[in-house]
Amino acid sequence: MLIDEKYLVLYNAIADSEGCGQPIEVSLDQLADIWFCTQRNVKLIVHKLQEEGFIVWMAGRGRGNRSRMTFLIPKEKKLLELAQLYASKGEYKQAFEAIDQYGEGTSVRHQFVEWMNSHFGCRTELIDDAEADILRLPVYRPILTLDPKHIYYAFSAHMVKQLFDCLVKYDKDAGKVVPSLSHAWEHDSTGTEWTFHLRKGVLFHHGRELVAEDVVFSFKRLHDSASSWFVRSFAEVKAMGPRSVLIKLAAPNWLLPRYLCSPGMSIVPHDLVQQDDQFWTHPVGTGPFRYVEWRNDRFVMAANAHYFQGRAHLDGVVIVSMPEDTIIYAKSWEQLIVDHDLRELQLEQGWQKIEFICNGCSLLTWNLGKTGPQNSPAFRKAIDLLIDRRRMIGDLGEDRIHPASGFYPSEESYRSGERTDVEQAMALLQESGYRGETIRLSTYGIHVQDAWWLQKQLGHYGIQLEVQVETWLSIREKGVIQAADGLIYCVVFAEDEVCMIELFEQTGNFLREHMAPELLKWVESKIDDALALKDPAARWLEWMAIERKLRDETHVIFLLHKKLNTFYNPHIKGVGVNSLGWIDFKDIWLERAVN
Repeated sequence: MLIDEKYLVLYNAIADSEGCGQPIEVSLDQLADIWFCTQRNVKLIVHKLQEEGFIVWMAGRGRGNRSRMTFLIPKEKKLLELAQLYASKGEYKQAFEAIDQYGEGTSVRHQFVEWMNSHFGCRTELIDDAEADILRLPVYRPILTLDPKHIYYAFSAHMVKQLFDCLVKYDKDAGKVVPSLSHAWEHDSTGTEWTFHLRKGVLFHHGRELVAEDVVFSFKRLHDSASSWFVRSFAEVKAMGPRSVLIKLAAPNWLLPRYLCSPGMSIVPHDLVQQDDQFWTHPVGTGPFRYVEWRNDRFVMAANAHYFQGRAHLDGVVIVSMPEDTIIYAKSWEQLIVDHDLRELQLEQGWQKIEFICNGCSLLTWNLGKTGPQNSPAFRKAIDLLIDRRRMIGDLGEDRIHPASGFYPSEESYRSGERTDVEQAMALLQESGYRGETIRLSTYGIHVQDAWWLQKQLGHYGIQLEVQVETWLSIREKGVIQAADGLIYCVVFAEDEVCMIELFEQTGNFLREHMAPELLKWVESKIDDALALKDPAARWLEWMAIERKLRDETHVIFLLHKKLNTFYNPHIKGVGVNSLGWIDFKDIWLERAVN
């Protein structure tokens, strides 16, 4: 424990009521109890506190004469200094823990967050006598995994893309799949045999060259995982020499190149993954950044100087995990903020904003594997008709901008999403036999507000909702998913068709876990039919048929389409938002001020 913390522990114990500048009678026994140490150590600590100028100490003379201690530094000042000290060393978790432990009844948390504004952002720093451009970015959600086969949330997928690469990637602007680790590929006329040819000279971060065996291993390890759906139709994967890989499929899949763009199919080094049980705590890939450090409160990356698609302009990135109740907004020119969870942000003068509609929607899925009113189609339809989405947008505002009647944002989705019919809904509610049973809705994070709104609005019609608030971690627990009558969350489609398939194929996905077996079987057959179609327009009709069935039978209640914002200072260049809704770190660069 730092001497600063010793001071704060003592201050909380004996000086909170007296404050600074007033002599307080104490005994060595009393101090030993407070610090949980011997009297000998008490004397050492007191001497250190005197030496640092924290206290004035007047030792008691003679039997029965108590010593006197005067505190010289206000608790708020010392606590803020301690939190800043921890933060300057990158120990953000300890900074907030100290504030929580010693700062009750003070404004230190607010002061510290204000100070942190100047700590985050993109700036040039001196590291080992050399200038380095470092981006420090606050986030309000944890990195749950960096193993491609365990990806579920968009943020984890985004971080995987910083460390690893796929055989190919999707160019959103060009609307086509382009080379990445693979420089060329071909397929047979049936769409069941595909051969991919690897670039020469691509290096993993530990220095070994990428070979075909890495690709074969990366795909085979997906079996028996939540991401096994990627390779469900793989009959055989084998190396055809050191730089070519053959994939044989049991059935046609004309979307295979798009599958291979997904972060879940990133290529990992076979030797390290097989040899090191702790590999995923210090992962090694081929990506534009390499792992440096991973703790509960931060993840640190450095630029991969040998990246095959060109070195990143930044020298390093520090992702700082902030407590959810802290609101950070940049006030200095170096900063850059992604608005996924923040509210009521005021744009600084001269700053730029990228605003776009999220490719997905918020929704409510019903658990059809649990007994309850939600198993009645009439009950589900009644709920759908009672939700006034326009009013929901007006009441909650912020990033909620359009009613939804489907997964994808479109004028048709906005228009159809405005449907409400209270009279029909009440008739359906009576038909369903609903008698006021409590419906448990589980949710997490930014979706809690939506759940509370539904609880209040549906309560006007006699529908009893219980909102169960979970965390990013607990919401994924099988027991939580099974216990809920419904889940409220958001889906984001980074890759349109592939992400649609993922909703129904990925083990543990909320929608899949709540679907009735017969419906899931029907959906999987429609997916197989779609994958056999080479024409994208024909495939799209299949996806829309799935969406239409989910909507018409109210297995899913589509709620709202949302927008995302990125705020950045014009001195930061190369800012772009990728398909996952996050900033592409590789292309960011800092414009130097000209004197």
